[in-house]
Amino acid sequence: MRTVKISDLKARLSAHIQLVRDGEEVLICDRNRPVARIVPCHLEDHSEQEQRLVARGVLAPPLQRRRAPVSWPEPPGNIPDEIVESVWREERQGR
Repeated sequence: MRTVKISDLKARLSAHIQLVRDGEEVLICDRNRPVARIVPCHLEDHSEQEQRLVARGVLAPPLQRRRAPVSWPEPPGNIPDEIVESVWREERQGR
């Protein structure tokens, strides 16, 4: 991780952004106190829509990837929507 002062970051922003593009993290300090960190943004595994939302600031990508994808088992049986809604209503009325 590279450490830079705010003045150096302002003077050579493009160079520091290139370091981040290359995979390095940049720690920004103000009077020798860390105030921010610029980290690479890996969005290759995300859809185009997710990439656009990240670019607009609507969606924040996770800081770490999951170790393995979670696969949930399919629930047994086929329960009609009307029955699920009826059970849900009965449950809500008891509150």
